[in-house]
Amino acid sequence: MSIIAIPSLGNGGLNDQMSPRFGRCASFTFVEVENNEIKAVKTVPNPAANAMGGAGVQATQIIGNNGANAIIVGFLGPNASSGLNALNIQIFQAPNQAITIKEVLNLYLEGKLQTIATSNVASHYGMGGGGRGMGGGGRGMGRRNLP
Repeated sequence: MSIIAIPSLGNGGLNDQMSPRFGRCASFTFVEVENNEIKAVKTVPNPAANAMGGAGVQATQIIGNNGANAIIVGFLGPNASSGLNALNIQIFQAPNQAITIKEVLNLYLEGKLQTIATSNVASHYGMGGGGRGMGGGGRGMGRRNLP
């Protein structure tokens, strides 16, 4: 028996879209598989989704606490990668496209996903932009031409 974890965009489940972001996904879908058949599906919310930092590490703990021995990911940072490797969780690379949990699970069951051993993005990749630009409110010092 295997338990495969898949980051989900919404509330999870086989019909939900897979989230490309690991640590900041909305939830995780855990699929119990035996002899290439789905035996059970469980969803778990990801409280790390809006964390200021450490989302990948917190998400890794959720994966470990739910007994997963494999995970399918889109983007995976270095801290999460290290944590998953320390837990001996096999990491599979999802295709770079919009895909449902069921579709990516079928690719896994057909042996069409490759394993990865390290991160595939830099730290803080999924944090999103909150940039504060300091645009110049220019004050020209032009000359006035007098007659």
